[in-house]
Formats: sequence, C-alpha cells, structure tokens
Amino acid sequence: MVRRTLERIRDRLPAGARDAGVVFTGDVSSKFLTFLITLSMLAMLTPEEYLLYGLFITVLAAVNQFTDSGLHQSFIRFYALYKNDNPDRAQAYYQLTLRIKIVITLCAAAALYVFAGPLANNVLEAPAIEAPLRIMTIAVIGGGLMEYILSVLQARQEFARFTAIRLAEAALKTGFIYAAILFGAFSLDVVYASYAAAPLLVGFAAVYFVTSMRGTVEYDWRDVGTELFRFAKWLMITSFATMFLMRLDVFMVSPLLSDMPDEAGLYIAATKLCTPLIVLAGSVSTVFFPKAMELRSTADMKRYLLRTLAVSVPVTGVGLLYLVTLSVMIPEWFPAYEPSLPLFAVLFIGYAWTIVGNPVTMLILSINRARAATWIALAQLVVTTVSHYYFITSMGAMGAAVSSVLVWFAAGAVTMWYIWVHRSEIENVAAEGSA
Repeated sequence: MVRRTLERIRDRLPAGARDAGVVFTGDVSSKFLTFLITLSMLAMLTPEEYLLYGLFITVLAAVNQFTDSGLHQSFIRFYALYKNDNPDRAQAYYQLTLRIKIVITLCAAAALYVFAGPLANNVLEAPAIEAPLRIMTIAVIGGGLMEYILSVLQARQEFARFTAIRLAEAALKTGFIYAAILFGAFSLDVVYASYAAAPLLVGFAAVYFVTSMRGTVEYDWRDVGTELFRFAKWLMITSFATMFLMRLDVFMVSPLLSDMPDEAGLYIAATKLCTPLIVLAGSVSTVFFPKAMELRSTADMKRYLLRTLAVSVPVTGVGLLYLVTLSVMIPEWFPAYEPSLPLFAVLFIGYAWTIVGNPVTMLILSINRARAATWIALAQLVVTTVSHYYFITSMGAMGAAVSSVLVWFAAGAVTMWYIWVHRSEIENVAAEGSA
C-alpha cells in the first residue's frame, strides 16, 4: 500500500522533479553530514579559527574550480548532444577529456604546493594557513578526479550513481572528523587531513569504475579536440572568472576587515550557513543542465522553462523554510553567531534568485553563445570587485552580502535578456549538430 502510494506520487511529479529528487536527496544527505560538522565547529572554534577553516574551504573550492576550467560543462554539452545519435563520438569525448583533466589537476596541485607560502602570507594575510594549503594538494588531485566523474554521470543522467559517489565521499570525510571528536582528538589538522584523504580515495575508485564500465572506442583526437576547443576556450575563461566570482567576497573580506577579524569570521559563518541553499541550487542545476544541452527548438525551450519553474519555485520555498528554522535555532544554540543571521538573510535573497534563474541562464550555452557568456562573466567580475570594495569598506561584512546580491541579480537579468533576444538561434545549432 505504501509502495503504491509512493509510486503514484512519483508519477505525478513534474518532469525533471524525480531526477531532482534523487540528486537533492543525495546532496542533502551528504551535505547534512558536512553541515553537522560546520555546526559542531561553531561550538568548538572561535571566530578567528573559523576564519582559517573558511579560508581553507574557499581556496580548495577555488582550486577545484580551476581544475575544471570549463572542461566539465564542455564535456556535458557535447556528450548530451551526441549520446543518442552518435554514441561512439560521445564516448570519445569522455576518453579525451579524462586525459586533459588528469594533466590539469596534477599541474594545479603542483602549483598550489609551490605557491602556498605567498598565497597564505601575501594574498590572504593568514600565515597559519600555509601548512594546510600544502596538505590541500592531495585534496585537489582527488577532488578534481571525483568532480570530473560526477560530471560524466551528470551527462549520462545516471543520477543514482552520481548520488552514490557524493554520499561515499561525504561519509568518509565526515567519518574521520566524527571519530576524532568521539575520541577527543579533534583539531583543525584533522579537518584538513579529512578533506584531503576522502576525495582522493573516492576519486580514484570512481575513475576506475566508470572507465571500465563503458570500455574504449577509436577516435580522431584532432577532430574531437578541435570541436571541443572551439567551444571550451570560452568556457575556460568563464570558469576562471566564476572561480573568483564565487569566492571573491571571502577573499576580499579577509584583508579589508583584517582589523576586525570577529566580523570577518561572522561573515564566513554566514556563508557556511548558506550551504543548504547552495545544495538546493546545485541539485536543480545538476539535473537541468544536461536536459538544456539536448534542446533543439524554441518549442523545446518553452517546455523546458515550464519544467524548470515547476521544480525551482517549490525548491525556493524549501529554502525559505530553512531561513525561518535558522532564525529560531541560531540564537538558542549558537548565540555567539547570532549577528550572522542578518548577513545570511540578505544572502538568502540572492540564492533564491539563483535557484530559479540558473536553469534559465544556462540556455545561453544551448544557443551556442559561450563567448557571450564569457563576456558577461568577465564584466560581472570587474563590477563585483569594484562593488565589493566600495560596500565592504563602507558597510563592513554586510556590504559584502549586499554587493553579492545586487551583482547576482544584474548578471542574471542581462543573461536572460540576451537569451531571449537570440532564442531562435537554437534552430541553427540543431541543424549543425545533425549535419
């Protein structure tokens, strides 16, 4: 009886909602484990120590973004385009991009190890983070491989396997930390080591499993490489811009508020409290990105937009419920971080816009306008830098939150306008793909 009821509910869900549910369940489960660690550390770390943890996480995410360099989205674009009509060519993209990914990841890890000192002392002005940055080189190798395999499973729309890998990495990472807490051996060094070891183990296992599962094909690497380069060169620049955009607030808050480390730490805490909102936005984008890359007509685009709204609007409601819950929980359980709540409330507005807008703005790649996406991202980077400097120096941590939200709204609106103007070009992309 219960099983039949669940099946009826599943069948009545909007198209894409079932996949989003699988991804969201996995994301929530894995991020919940990590989020519990975040909450636990609120009780065990001072704001100054939390700043070091936040910087570590931010730099790690930025370097992992660098190892992407637009490769993941480019792979998904062409794999989704060819997987039905030309599966061998789609598989060739996997084989080529995996080799490129390995080279980029190893180079990024080596560069981080060499420049850990200048980055910690001169850029972040936090000498204590130098040793953790060297440990991070291990996390970069494992995390880079794991994230690439996740993009492969995303392109194949194998969301159950996608979810399993996410859960395995989170269970290992948090398991080490929980064990340290249980045995009274918790320290930031344990956290750094856990973030390094878990993705390495899962990353290598995932690459072996996915590669052996599909076999290999013969292909002309010049032909595949040329098509990839023409598209990916713009996404690479966009990826670099995004790498800084997503973490620019943290990078600028630390030095600009160096005389107020408590306030900077509170802002870092607010950004970590946004983790569930990032999960919500990421789950929706993960499911709809490969679907967006399959579109072949303006009629398909219209149906796609309705499908995304049917999922993203209710998901935003879940985010609002989370905002209300935190407003009650933080003052009661973590009073030292209550000043983070106004910062979090402002950031929530931006993430709500992101949840609804991301599936729409990714259509700029469906109409083959990767270059336009690059110019928008570069302009956003310049505007964000100027805006952050002005607002942070005049309003402190709240300025970083306000600035972020304003720029997110502006960039999203410009991208949507551009897609609307050039929407008919998707017919040309479909014709070229069939040729």
